[in-house]
Amino acid sequence: MHRWFLPLLLILNGLAVTGQVNELGLTVGATYYIGDLNPYRHYPKDTKLAGGIVFRHNLTDRYALRLQGLYGTLQAYDSDSPDSLQQLRNLHFRAPLFEASLLLEINFFKYRSKGKDAKKWTPFVFGGLAYFRANPKAQLDDTWYDLQQLGTEGQSTTQGDKLYAVDHMAIPFGAGLKLNAGRIDFQLEWGMRRTWTDYIDDVSGAYFDNDVLAFENGPLAAALADRSGLEDRIPGYSNTGRARGDANTRDWYVYSGLTITYVISRFSDCDEQYNWMKRRR
Repeated sequence: MHRWFLPLLLILNGLAVTGQVNELGLTVGATYYIGDLNPYRHYPKDTKLAGGIVFRHNLTDRYALRLQGLYGTLQAYDSDSPDSLQQLRNLHFRAPLFEASLLLEINFFKYRSKGKDAKKWTPFVFGGLAYFRANPKAQLDDTWYDLQQLGTEGQSTTQGDKLYAVDHMAIPFGAGLKLNAGRIDFQLEWGMRRTWTDYIDDVSGAYFDNDVLAFENGPLAAALADRSGLEDRIPGYSNTGRARGDANTRDWYVYSGLTITYVISRFSDCDEQYNWMKRRR
């Protein structure tokens, strides 16, 4: 993960030097996932703590660019669902999440500017582009296993597709509220991430033939692919070809949080900045 943070920090440092109105700070909040294992967004217990670093370059009192790095966890359990079919499927996953995003913020009011229309607070909306990494894992006998490399839906077998990726792009968008207190800014926000993958949770299409899966990818892949136990309990029953997930949908995730930033540069006139620093002595 450190190989992604270093370039991000270098970019932040470069912008801090050249920018006139810049902020640097931290964000803390929570993430949750929406997908085949949580289609109705009704699992508050699977909301997980997340946090990261934020750099904001204010272009004007209405527009700002934000660079943000987030780290958190996405997870869900069929056993927590009120849906009896999901409980019978009995799948689960946990995925450490890393996200790096570039966002454009649009303030509703003239924020932190001078004049009669200036405000110390403003609602805002944002949108942009994000890279994220989510590598799903599942637990069996007290051990967590990476699911992607196992090919639980037949990936990497002679009859299946290639392994899905764990590095993806997403479109973040959302809304929030900003409040200024001198050189400190507070921002509350809620934002969704629209992704192009259906494999954040390792679940997308149909059950693969478990005998073929066990032979080609190993017994661990077969054990984690079908946790329903129906084939063992019902003689002659097979899940092969039955829906394991919904291949026509994509997975989403949400980050909501509080960000606190410090204004590290805010003057366009060098003399004014010098005088401000002199008064601070």
